[in-house]
Amino acid sequence: MRIAFWNLSVALLLALTSLSAQAATAWVAAHVETVFNRLTLGPGNTSCSTNNILRECNQWVDEPLLGSDPDGVWVSSELYHDVFLPGNVSSVPNMVFTGNAIARARPGSLHASVDVRLDGTGGGQPGMSAYGYVEIDDQIKIRSSTLADGTAVTLSALLDISGEGPGSIFLSVHGRRNGIFPWLVFGDSDNASGTPRRIDDIGGSFTAFVGETLYVNYGLRASNGVSTAAWEQIDVLNGRAAQSSYGNSAYLYFSSADPSADVFIEGASGYDYVQPPPVPEPETALLMLVGLGVVGFGAVKRRRRLSSGASDSAEQR
Repeated sequence: MRIAFWNLSVALLLALTSLSAQAATAWVAAHVETVFNRLTLGPGNTSCSTNNILRECNQWVDEPLLGSDPDGVWVSSELYHDVFLPGNVSSVPNMVFTGNAIARARPGSLHASVDVRLDGTGGGQPGMSAYGYVEIDDQIKIRSSTLADGTAVTLSALLDISGEGPGSIFLSVHGRRNGIFPWLVFGDSDNASGTPRRIDDIGGSFTAFVGETLYVNYGLRASNGVSTAAWEQIDVLNGRAAQSSYGNSAYLYFSSADPSADVFIEGASGYDYVQPPPVPEPETALLMLVGLGVVGFGAVKRRRRLSSGASDSAEQR
């Protein structure tokens, strides 16, 4: 719940400050520390102000965030901590804590993943937790070459995500309505649930107006942790590990709910938020490849026949 309220306050703050900036902004943070707080560790209840042998946190704010930058903005944090309990005079630690977190932002694209692991005979710190957090603030301009400014249109939003592990995702769209800004035009969020834990796609439809600018705020958090509690022989042999990875895809798309409507969307970041055509199913893609092969083979045969015919004609002459 604290994360949700924090996200909302940041969304409003970023939207207000972006009124004059008119530029896309990204904020990324990667945090690893020797505590066990698997689900609630994250922005709003931890800080990147200090790093030490028990904590590493890196964050970065990037403005402007441009669609022409293929790498976007990203940060990572890694922590290795070994524990020697009293009486251990060997060179082998009783426990080894390792963890890493990564967060990356590109216009329309969110990536966050964490990996934590404990190994040893037990004892020491209570565990290890990590989070990766990424948030983007952008503006989209609704345009049309045939519809007059002020024409109401219905837009669809989709924040398409794949991955697995604890975490959360949110999307909010603000605009000016009845002279009031920021007015929440659309909002949706999801927390990982189920077994295994997984974040679901979010999205829906909302009304926009040709010619207006909407302020878009969307973010992703991946987090996980491992506890040293009740350490047993199987843990001594295998250790304990946990991951949360949404590093493959979390892409934001907008499109007209009416495909025939002449509406297109221009992002301040230069990113085209229009949803791409669907990727063919594997069977369809295979048939397409086979078809292309047949077409190519036929073209080669035709070229050979034409070449052979031309040679015969030359010999006859």
